[in-house]
Amino acid sequence: MTTSTLRTSPPVTISAHATGPHPEVTRLLAAAVVNRQFRFLLLNDPVQALKMGYQGEKFAFTKHERDLISSINAKSLSELAGQLISSLGISAYSDLYKNKTAIRRVFKTV
Repeated sequence: MTTSTLRTSPPVTISAHATGPHPEVTRLLAAAVVNRQFRFLLLNDPVQALKMGYQGEKFAFTKHERDLISSINAKSLSELAGQLISSLGISAYSDLYKNKTAIRRVFKTV
């Protein structure tokens, strides 16, 4: 399960819990989409990007997944995502995964 939390002002915590076939890939790509520096590091030094994690959170990839991500030589995030999807056999959306993926948002006012 993957948990992402967004803190806003006034203080409201929004958490999304996602499960699916490759939730860490989703977290990795989401971090690269929202943060230009992380995206640059991921594209230019994926080993370091995976080692550092994002905003204090480490990525829980298997050795195979880390090796795969590190071996991809992509010039853009869309190219990286395409190669990951192809290599890991991830479907953008299919009947196979629709019952295995759940996103739940929890809104808490602090």
